[in-house]
Amino acid sequence: MPKVCIIYGFCEGPRMSTLMHRELKRAGHELTNDPYAADIVIAHSGGCFLVPHDLPASQVLMIGLTYWPGKSIARALVQKSWNDYLHHRSDRKARAWAKKTLWNGVYFWKMHRNAHMLIKRRRGDFWKVERLTLIRNEEDPFCTPKLDSIPFAVKPRYVTLPDQHDDCWLHPERVIAVIQ
Repeated sequence: MPKVCIIYGFCEGPRMSTLMHRELKRAGHELTNDPYAADIVIAHSGGCFLVPHDLPASQVLMIGLTYWPGKSIARALVQKSWNDYLHHRSDRKARAWAKKTLWNGVYFWKMHRNAHMLIKRRRGDFWKVERLTLIRNEEDPFCTPKLDSIPFAVKPRYVTLPDQHDDCWLHPERVIAVIQ
Protein backbone atom coordinates (compact mmCIF):
# COMPACT_ATOMS: atom_id res chain seq x y z
CA MET A 1 0.00 0.00 0.00
CA PRO A 2 1.50 3.37 -0.98
CA LYS A 3 1.81 5.71 1.99
CA VAL A 4 0.42 9.25 1.69
CA CYS A 5 1.21 12.24 3.88
CA ILE A 6 -0.97 15.35 3.81
CA ILE A 7 0.61 18.68 4.73
CA TYR A 8 -2.11 21.17 5.62
CA GLY A 9 -2.15 24.89 4.92
CA PHE A 10 -2.93 27.96 6.98
CA CYS A 11 -5.92 27.35 9.29
CA GLU A 12 -6.22 23.73 8.15
CA GLY A 13 -5.88 20.30 9.69
CA PRO A 14 -7.11 16.70 9.61
CA ARG A 15 -10.76 17.57 10.39
CA MET A 16 -10.93 19.35 7.03
CA SER A 17 -9.90 16.28 5.08
CA THR A 18 -12.15 13.45 6.24
CA LEU A 19 -13.40 12.88 2.67
CA MET A 20 -9.82 12.87 1.37
CA HIS A 21 -8.80 10.31 4.00
CA ARG A 22 -11.75 8.07 3.14
CA GLU A 23 -11.10 8.25 -0.61
CA LEU A 24 -7.36 7.63 -0.22
CA LYS A 25 -8.06 4.51 1.85
CA ARG A 26 -10.66 3.36 -0.66
CA ALA A 27 -8.05 3.77 -3.42
CA GLY A 28 -5.65 1.52 -1.49
CA HIS A 29 -3.42 4.11 0.18
CA GLU A 30 -2.21 4.19 3.76
CA LEU A 31 -1.95 7.50 5.64
CA THR A 32 1.11 8.69 7.53
CA ASN A 33 1.98 11.94 9.31
CA ASP A 34 5.67 11.63 8.39
CA PRO A 35 6.50 13.11 4.97
CA TYR A 36 9.83 11.23 4.99
CA ALA A 37 7.99 7.89 5.33
CA ALA A 38 5.51 8.72 2.55
CA ASP A 39 5.56 7.55 -1.04
CA ILE A 40 3.27 10.44 -1.96
CA VAL A 41 3.10 13.85 -0.29
CA ILE A 42 0.08 16.11 -0.80
CA ALA A 43 0.50 19.71 0.33
CA HIS A 44 -2.27 22.29 0.20
CA SER A 45 -2.04 26.08 0.13
CA GLY A 46 0.40 27.40 2.76
CA GLY A 47 1.33 23.79 3.51
CA CYS A 48 3.31 23.86 0.25
CA PHE A 49 5.88 26.01 2.07
CA LEU A 50 6.38 23.20 4.60
CA VAL A 51 7.36 20.59 2.01
CA PRO A 52 10.99 19.59 2.62
CA HIS A 53 13.09 19.71 -0.55
CA ASP A 54 14.92 16.46 0.30
CA LEU A 55 11.94 14.09 0.43
CA PRO A 56 12.43 10.53 -0.82
CA ALA A 57 8.76 10.44 -1.94
CA SER A 58 8.19 9.28 -5.50
CA GLN A 59 5.55 11.97 -6.00
CA VAL A 60 4.83 15.36 -4.43
CA LEU A 61 1.63 17.25 -5.15
CA MET A 62 1.26 20.91 -4.31
CA ILE A 63 -2.33 22.09 -4.52
CA GLY A 64 -3.15 25.80 -4.53
CA LEU A 65 0.36 27.11 -3.91
CA THR A 66 0.03 30.57 -2.38
CA TYR A 67 2.02 32.48 -4.99
CA TRP A 68 0.69 35.35 -7.08
CA PRO A 69 3.17 38.21 -7.59
CA GLY A 70 1.56 41.63 -7.21
CA LYS A 71 -1.52 40.31 -5.43
CA SER A 72 -1.82 40.68 -1.67
CA ILE A 73 -2.68 37.74 0.55
CA ALA A 74 -5.44 39.85 2.14
CA ARG A 75 -7.09 40.47 -1.25
CA ALA A 76 -6.80 36.79 -2.17
CA LEU A 77 -8.30 35.79 1.19
CA VAL A 78 -11.33 38.04 0.68
CA GLN A 79 -11.82 36.65 -2.84
CA LYS A 80 -11.42 33.08 -1.60
CA SER A 81 -13.89 33.54 1.24
CA TRP A 82 -16.51 35.05 -1.07
CA ASN A 83 -15.98 32.39 -3.77
CA ASP A 84 -16.11 29.68 -1.12
CA TYR A 85 -19.43 30.96 0.19
CA LEU A 86 -20.92 31.26 -3.32
CA HIS A 87 -19.65 27.84 -4.33
CA HIS A 88 -21.14 26.11 -1.29
CA ARG A 89 -24.38 28.08 -1.58
CA SER A 90 -24.88 27.14 -5.22
CA ASP A 91 -24.21 23.47 -4.42
CA ARG A 92 -26.63 23.67 -1.47
CA LYS A 93 -23.85 22.71 0.91
CA ALA A 94 -24.28 25.43 3.52
CA ARG A 95 -23.79 22.90 6.32
CA ALA A 96 -20.45 21.75 4.84
CA TRP A 97 -19.36 25.38 4.44
CA ALA A 98 -20.26 26.15 8.08
CA LYS A 99 -18.37 23.07 9.30
CA LYS A 100 -15.30 23.94 7.21
CA THR A 101 -15.37 27.55 8.38
CA LEU A 102 -15.66 26.41 12.01
CA TRP A 103 -12.58 24.20 11.62
CA ASN A 104 -10.71 27.06 9.89
CA GLY A 105 -11.37 29.07 13.05
CA VAL A 106 -10.15 26.28 15.32
CA TYR A 107 -6.96 25.70 13.30
CA PHE A 108 -6.32 29.44 13.13
CA TRP A 109 -5.13 29.28 16.74
CA LYS A 110 -2.19 27.01 15.85
CA MET A 111 -0.08 30.15 15.60
CA HIS A 112 3.27 28.38 15.92
CA ARG A 113 2.44 26.31 12.81
CA ASN A 114 1.16 29.34 10.90
CA ALA A 115 4.31 31.29 11.80
CA HIS A 116 6.43 28.32 10.73
CA MET A 117 4.80 28.50 7.27
CA LEU A 118 5.83 32.13 6.92
CA ILE A 119 9.40 31.35 7.95
CA LYS A 120 9.59 28.46 5.49
CA ARG A 121 8.10 30.66 2.76
CA ARG A 122 10.94 33.17 3.24
CA ARG A 123 13.58 30.42 3.18
CA GLY A 124 12.20 29.06 -0.08
CA ASP A 125 13.34 25.42 0.17
CA PHE A 126 10.02 24.33 -1.38
CA TRP A 127 11.18 25.84 -4.71
CA LYS A 128 13.72 23.00 -4.93
CA VAL A 129 11.28 20.07 -4.61
CA GLU A 130 11.66 17.41 -7.29
CA ARG A 131 9.11 14.91 -8.68
CA LEU A 132 6.54 17.66 -8.28
CA THR A 133 3.05 18.07 -9.67
CA LEU A 134 1.51 21.50 -9.17
CA ILE A 135 -2.29 21.51 -9.14
CA ARG A 136 -4.10 24.79 -9.67
CA ASN A 137 -7.87 25.08 -9.46
CA GLU A 138 -9.45 27.33 -12.10
CA GLU A 139 -10.98 29.68 -9.52
CA ASP A 140 -8.01 29.84 -7.15
CA PRO A 141 -7.31 33.42 -6.02
CA PHE A 142 -4.04 32.41 -4.30
CA CYS A 143 -2.18 30.68 -7.14
CA THR A 144 -1.22 32.63 -10.25
CA PRO A 145 -2.67 31.33 -13.53
CA LYS A 146 0.75 32.02 -15.11
CA LEU A 147 2.17 28.69 -13.96
CA ASP A 148 5.36 28.98 -16.02
CA SER A 149 6.26 32.14 -14.06
CA ILE A 150 6.52 30.22 -10.77
CA PRO A 151 10.24 29.99 -9.94
CA PHE A 152 10.73 26.27 -9.27
CA ALA A 153 14.30 25.00 -9.62
CA VAL A 154 12.99 21.93 -11.47
CA LYS A 155 9.98 22.48 -13.70
CA PRO A 156 6.98 20.58 -12.28
CA ARG A 157 4.14 18.87 -14.07
CA TYR A 158 1.18 21.27 -14.18
CA VAL A 159 -2.44 20.15 -13.75
CA THR A 160 -5.50 22.41 -13.78
CA LEU A 161 -8.66 21.23 -12.03
CA PRO A 162 -12.11 22.84 -11.86
CA ASP A 163 -13.59 24.82 -8.99
CA GLN A 164 -12.00 26.76 -6.14
CA HIS A 165 -9.02 26.80 -3.78
CA ASP A 166 -10.29 24.28 -1.20
CA ASP A 167 -11.88 21.94 -3.72
CA CYS A 168 -9.51 19.10 -2.81
CA TRP A 169 -11.41 18.67 0.46
CA LEU A 170 -14.81 18.50 -1.31
CA HIS A 171 -13.77 16.46 -4.35
CA PRO A 172 -10.72 14.41 -3.34
CA GLU A 173 -11.34 11.98 -6.19
CA ARG A 174 -9.96 14.62 -8.59
CA VAL A 175 -6.66 14.71 -6.71
CA ILE A 176 -6.53 10.91 -6.44
CA ALA A 177 -7.00 10.68 -10.21
CA VAL A 178 -3.89 12.84 -10.63
CA ILE A 179 -1.91 10.53 -8.31
CA GLN A 180 -2.84 7.38 -10.22
